Amino acid sequence: MRSTRERIISFLSEHPEGADDKELARALDLKYPQHANQICRRLAEQGIVERPVIGGKIRNFLKGTRKDTNQIAEEYLFIPNKDEPWNSEHNVLAAVAKYLKEQGYSIIRIADTRRREKGKDMEAKSQAGILWITAKAYPKGTERTRSQNQAGHYFKDAFFDIPVWRGENKDAKLAIALPNHKL
Repeated sequence: MRSTRERIISFLSEHPEGADDKELARALDLKYPQHANQICRRLAEQGIVERPVIGGKIRNFLKGTRKDTNQIAEEYLFIPNKDEPWNSEHNVLAAVAKYLKEQGYSIIRIADTRRREKGKDMEAKSQAGILWITAKAYPKGTERTRSQNQAGHYFKDAFFDIPVWRGENKDAKLAIALPNHKL
């Protein structure tokens, strides 16, 4: 039986887009992401693995196999998910990314909303400068909360991201992406 170290090296050799510690733990059926973290840190000290920060998260790459960051984002997150409603957060971001690419933007980062990644949902760049986007889905609703009520909360969350981000960078353009949904 192969060791966890060998399994991580094998996994990363087959995934040039890299993987964060949680993704490694999930893919290799490890009980804790910290186990992947410890092994990857040792592999990095030995010069076998690179651990750059991409989109605010550390990703593990087998040395020499790392793809361009924009290519990783495109392959990993740009594809609309047909298993989700058209107005899901992921699909809203995929539509915005496609539009921005057509307008000449480079997509720097897209959050993995399926995993509820925090922070800016999308970062893009053009000759005009940097663009940060927060995206919200149209909620399904629950037995206790109507979807219209949840949508109001989602919008408020998006709206309040803007002043926080303004404090981070006064030159960045800020936007909110919402699905086109009639009530």
